[in-house]
Formats: sequence, C-alpha cells, structure tokens
Amino acid sequence: MKLSKITAAMMMLSFTAPLFAAQANDTATNDELRAELQQIQQRLATLETQESTASTPTSSDTQFNFYGSLRPTFGVSNLSSDEVWDVGDASSRIGFAAEQKLSHGLTGFAKGEFKVDIKNDGDFGDARLAYVGIEGLFGRFAIGKQAVTQEIISDPVDIFNRSGTPLAYDSASPFRVNNLVTYRKQFGDFLFSADGQFDGDNKSSNGSDFVNAGVRYKTDFIYVAVAFYNKEHQQCQVELTESVKTCPETQIGYIDENTVGVTLSKSFDSLYLAAAYQDIDKGDVDGSTLDVVASYAINESYKVKLGVSQYDDGGNDVTSKTYNAYNTTLEWHLTPMFRTFVEYQKTDYDYRETNDQIMIGMRYNFDYKF
Repeated sequence: MKLSKITAAMMMLSFTAPLFAAQANDTATNDELRAELQQIQQRLATLETQESTASTPTSSDTQFNFYGSLRPTFGVSNLSSDEVWDVGDASSRIGFAAEQKLSHGLTGFAKGEFKVDIKNDGDFGDARLAYVGIEGLFGRFAIGKQAVTQEIISDPVDIFNRSGTPLAYDSASPFRVNNLVTYRKQFGDFLFSADGQFDGDNKSSNGSDFVNAGVRYKTDFIYVAVAFYNKEHQQCQVELTESVKTCPETQIGYIDENTVGVTLSKSFDSLYLAAAYQDIDKGDVDGSTLDVVASYAINESYKVKLGVSQYDDGGNDVTSKTYNAYNTTLEWHLTPMFRTFVEYQKTDYDYRETNDQIMIGMRYNFDYKF
C-alpha cells in the first residue's frame, strides 16, 4: 500500500476517533488521542520524505569522467631498403564514462570512447567503445561495443607505444567487438567473464557469431588468466583476387576458429615480466601467437622495455605472414600524465622482406572527474 493511501486512511481515522473514544472507557482523554494521532501523522510524513529521497538520485549519486590519450609518433620504416618517413598515431582516443547509483544496491553505467586519428587530419569519430550496463550482487551485465574477455590474455603484454601491440596477439585476435553482450562476476581475487556477439546481419548463424569466456586470477603477487573463444569466419569457395573483397552469396561458406590462450605476469619491484600464448585452430590450419615482454624502471623518470613476439599463421608459402618480432623502447616520464619515448622494432618474416622501424613519440593522458 502506498504511503499516500495510508495517510488518507489516517486522516479519516483522525475524524472518527473522537466518536469511538466517546463510547469507550474514559481511560484516555480526547487530548491524549489527538497527541497520538499527531505522532502517527508526523511519522508518516517522515516516511514519505525518506521514500522520496531514496527514489530521486542526487548529484552525489552520479559520477562523470571525461578522459583521453593523445599519442602522436614520428619515424622511419624499411631501414634496409626504401625508407619511408611518416607521422603516425598510436591509438589516440577521447571518451567519457558515467556511473549512477540506483535503488536496490544497483549501479548503472555507460561508456563511449572514440578514435582521434592524428595521422589523418586529426579525424574524430570512429567508436572504440560504446555500451550501457548495470551492476549489482549478481555481477556486471552490459550491451554494446566492448572489450572482449580475450583481453585478459593480451593486457599483461600490451606495454609498448604503438597501435599494433601486443605484436603477435594483434595479428590474430580480437580487442573490441560490436553487437556484444557481456557478463562479468568477481569472486574475491577471481574474475569470471563471458561474452557473446549477436549480429542479425551476419548470415553465418542464427545465434551467437562469437563466444568468448575466461577466468582471471589477479593479486599483488601474480596475474594468471586463461580464456577460450570461438568465432565463425566467412570463407569463399573460390579463390579471391586482390580486387574482390566479398564473395557472391552462392559461393559463401564458413569455418570455425577456436582459440585457447593463457597468460602470466609478475612484478619484482622495478622489474616486470609477462608472457601470453595462444593456440589457434582455424579450419584445417593450426597457428599460434607468443608475446614475451619485460620492463625495468631505471628510476622514477626512465623506463626501458623489451619484447619478443612470434606469430605463426600456419602457412608455408609466400602468402604466409608468419614472423618473429623484436621490440626495444626507452621511455622518459616527465609527469604521471606525460611521457616521451623512442622505440625500435624489427619484424623478421619467414616468406617476406624483413621490416625494421624506429620512431619517437609523445603521450599525453588526461582524466577529469565531475
């Protein structure tokens, strides 16, 4: 029963009470009854105020963040042959995050993150993330374009200052996926995560087009994670030329990709070590990714990073992109929000020309809370 109805009933009672009181014993006077009714009415008014306050969010229940990271680079590639000088961009972005406390111990949240392409006129717009969700004792549930569970494998080895890192993982595995439904639940130091992509325009399946699940164990002592994903890929039944990007509908087939990944990382004061491995089964082809990284803080301002990556796509001819890659970085942290760096990377392909690059860059991060 709503409080307003209770209040109305008590008002009626306040008019009829004297009639009943006259017929009752004289153990209570009319003044005493009126005093009791006033106390009841005051209590009801207090309850109404509490209900109104609980159902109406206040400014203290809402948090809004405006954040970003601008990451221009300048460098040269193909040092051993035709040099190419270029200004680049290492995944610059701007975004917002909102969070609001709801009733029943629930929290609503939303996030939008968009690319800033410094390399191409500073273009702004393509979404990296765009989702809305709700969180409570049951866990965290969200819908939209989001980071996938598989990133619990890549996160520990994603330490370099370029857009294509971690190197081997980036060549084969997902980062952010649209039309995604996600579930996360924390159990102490354990995180359980599961995703499903549902794209009605994708003709490969009537259900989910991408399924990803994993478990992460994270403490100050160690980070361990394992994850699995299944993805359906479009496959043409005839060989495509470079000029043909899609298949005629009569020639479309589908193959499954099944990937299992594991990762491990550990910090030793100034030294950080991490490794991530994935086994990839794509149709009749077996591939893998391996990223091993290390970083060492020389002091509060300087940090050196090293990385070795191995990508195997299962190919054994000139169409294969299999490679070994090596990365060395020196960073200068002027403040927690601003850094500069110089980075060298060599990619040694099995069936293609070796590519090496050296670049300098800057990174400015900001995060304002309202």
